[in-house]
Amino acid sequence: MDRRHSARVDVQLPVEVWGLDAHGQAFMDPAIISNMSTVGIILQGLRRKIRAGEILDIRMGNDKAQYRVVWVGGPGSRRPGELGMQRMTDYAFPLNSVLTCCAQVAGSC
Repeated sequence: MDRRHSARVDVQLPVEVWGLDAHGQAFMDPAIISNMSTVGIILQGLRRKIRAGEILDIRMGNDKAQYRVVWVGGPGSRRPGELGMQRMTDYAFPLNSVLTCCAQVAGSC
């Protein structure tokens, strides 16, 4: 049985991520949110080593939010290359940003 308190939705939403990597180097890179809920996201495609506990800024369109890295899917794990993140700001991405992103993707098909 799933212990989560909020429903999760599979998505493919492009975002920009910035913060400090595991070596203390500042970065700003594109990534994809592959799953989201009101309290967290799963991030894919970040090509940097990130440590659990780091706070990263995630931007989608004009909206941004801070997330804390809860788990890192390392090589050989069940979820390699993914980051499980918990929302730190008072709001998740506004529905308008998500719908705008989805409309842009649908319009390019």
